[in-house]
Amino acid sequence: MRILLVQPTTYYWGKKALHSKTRWLLGLTLPYIAGLTPRHVTVEIADDRLGPIPFHRHYDLVGITATCATADRGYEIAQEFRQRGIPVVMGGFHITLHPEEALEHCDAVVVGEAESVWEQVLEDARLKRLKPRYQAQGFHDMAGLPRPRVELMNLRRYRVKIIPTQTSRGCPYHCSFCEVPIVYGHTYRRRPIGEVLDEIKTLVKVTSLRRIYFVDDNLTGHRDYAKELFKGLQPLNIHWSCLWTINTSRDVELLDLAKKAGCYHINIGIENVCPESINSIAKVQNPVEEYEWLLARLRERGLFYSLNFMFGLDGDTMALFDKTLEFVERIKAPMAFFNSITPRRGTPLWEQLSQEGRVHKPEAEKYLGMVCNFLPKHMTPEQCEAGVWRCFQQFYSYPSIFRRLLAPPNGYIFQGLPSNLYFHFVVNKRIDPVDFY
Repeated sequence: MRILLVQPTTYYWGKKALHSKTRWLLGLTLPYIAGLTPRHVTVEIADDRLGPIPFHRHYDLVGITATCATADRGYEIAQEFRQRGIPVVMGGFHITLHPEEALEHCDAVVVGEAESVWEQVLEDARLKRLKPRYQAQGFHDMAGLPRPRVELMNLRRYRVKIIPTQTSRGCPYHCSFCEVPIVYGHTYRRRPIGEVLDEIKTLVKVTSLRRIYFVDDNLTGHRDYAKELFKGLQPLNIHWSCLWTINTSRDVELLDLAKKAGCYHINIGIENVCPESINSIAKVQNPVEEYEWLLARLRERGLFYSLNFMFGLDGDTMALFDKTLEFVERIKAPMAFFNSITPRRGTPLWEQLSQEGRVHKPEAEKYLGMVCNFLPKHMTPEQCEAGVWRCFQQFYSYPSIFRRLLAPPNGYIFQGLPSNLYFHFVVNKRIDPVDFY
């Protein structure tokens, strides 16, 4: 049996599909599904972003993963294979949230996590009796997960030579704009630490790379678990990146352990510097009045970080763009990403805005965060989008880069300067830096 696993690319709003010779990071989903596949099945992987899809080849099954941003392109790819008589199954966040929509474009959908149903999907495809819907029963306990088969990927096509793995699924928080709690049933589950460490050792051996990034939505959602994990990482002599919440900085023991364990980059969803706006999205873990000293604790330990911001929330006025730029300059933030908030169908924020009649471009949920798909309270969608671009351009301007990274006190020059200079080039071409991920 021979299958193809496909990662679709994204579309710009009103533009063509995004293709490039390289991208920043290798994703986990397709190598992981390949690892979940029995070894007697031949697996090929296609990254639509990086090259043409092999429509001319014969497969017994094509599997397509789809996020909200890649769903439309995924549907196109599915239709092409189906016209050639090849069955297509789709899964992923968007498909789990909208299975009926997806079934208009493919033969079968996987709803929820794949572990409990994937082998049945493959067997049914082999016997040509594929069912329309494969529903995961409950949530996996995260024990005994297979290793992602990253060796099937052409690692030379990814700019940052870093390998993905995971320790947990879900998040203990319930932010109203986020689909993660919905898809994972408001659970937060963790893998056995020994299995995580064994997987990392194998990944290092297979790839000869010693950089790892944890794809967890919140690596430190359980502090005691995170501390034990970091202690276990220390002897491995690796460097790693992750995403965690800003309130992690309250625990200095955890920060010190992370530094000793090889942490070299943390991405933080700081979202907004307006308390009213933070309250409007139920982001209880983000104390705006404490941002500066919490981030200062990272700087004191030489922990490099990037911040994510979103605009258009109910407390946001036009003055917020300047206030945000003043904030990131004052703290000398080494990296930042700015977006219009993009509520997605199925999230509490989408339901709220729909009931209030404020969603004016519902299809824009399928695009990246440079399109404002609803009517903010204190600005127009166009003003929101323009403000986001202005934040990007000013933050990655030469004067800002100099003040944040070169003027003393600093400490992030060598790690931050290359990415800042690259993003200076990108945003001045009106390209969203996140596109390259």
